[in-house]
Amino acid sequence: MTTFKALVALLLVSLSYIGVRSASGATINIMPSKDNTLYEYVQVDGDRSNALGSHFFTGKTVQSELRRGVLAFDIAGSIPPGSTIIGVTLSLNMSKTLTDDARTTELHKLLADWGEGTSHALGEEGDGAPATPNDATWRHRFFDMIFWTTQGGDFSATVSASQLVGPLGQYTWSSPQMVADVQLWLDNPASNFGWVVLGDEATAGSAKRFDTRESASPPVLTIQYTMAPRARPTPRPQPTPAPRP
Repeated sequence: MTTFKALVALLLVSLSYIGVRSASGATINIMPSKDNTLYEYVQVDGDRSNALGSHFFTGKTVQSELRRGVLAFDIAGSIPPGSTIIGVTLSLNMSKTLTDDARTTELHKLLADWGEGTSHALGEEGDGAPATPNDATWRHRFFDMIFWTTQGGDFSATVSASQLVGPLGQYTWSSPQMVADVQLWLDNPASNFGWVVLGDEATAGSAKRFDTRESASPPVLTIQYTMAPRARPTPRPQPTPAPRP
């Protein structure tokens, strides 16, 4: 009887251990696979971009020109397939602003692919640089042959996350919708085009400058997930030994 009770106790401990392992989560931090700024098109300036720059911009400049950031992350290449996403946080460093006034800054899921060429803006980078082949611009997904359906980017009307951005510093975005976005991108990598970052586009001088993956303070996407339990191999049936004569 004592031996039987010991075996039962050992079995319960083993099952508990398996349950903890299958329910245990993992956390990963990844930087963007690409990021850029969509500079509102002004005919005299032509199509502008900033593929290799250290900053992207949101909001409205003092000249009343709009700026939108775009960034994407390699989800399927970073997380095992079949995993369940349980938490997502995006961290951005805001490094320049005209005022410390808090501005609503939103993430929206992009609905079409876009590119980085070789453009690199000079100085503070707020005016961008002439677009080069495959750059994302206000009018183009890939300069200069493939256009957005809507100028300024094709993105969902649904707000994935929202944050007030005021003085210089680090800011984070996190929400259930971001979890849903990342889960979709993991399960359907072909739909992963990242997010557009929208600032206050109603007020002149509201523009905010954020740091890109080329900077010393790159964007970081922190993802918490649980891996799918491993399938146990089906035991092979053992042949019944033939009776001895």
